[in-house]
Amino acid sequence: MLIDIRENYEYRIGHIPNAINISRELLELSPEKYLNKDDVYTLYCDRGIISFELSNKLNKLGFNTKSLKGGYLEYLKLK
Repeated sequence: MLIDIRENYEYRIGHIPNAINISRELLELSPEKYLNKDDVYTLYCDRGIISFELSNKLNKLGFNTKSLKGGYLEYLKLK
């Protein structure tokens, strides 16, 4: 599952197809409400830095997450 961790207004302006929007704040406050430890998630933000940091935090809690290198801006370059 692909998760856009940016704010909702940023997601509405543009996002990667099939990505869902769950803000960084929500995932930091209560990841168990949004994620299942048996599933794999790819997170992204604008540049990939915040999603990389959040992915590391979530992995330490037992979740299986990855970060999209370069984030949404890298996706736009490749599009």
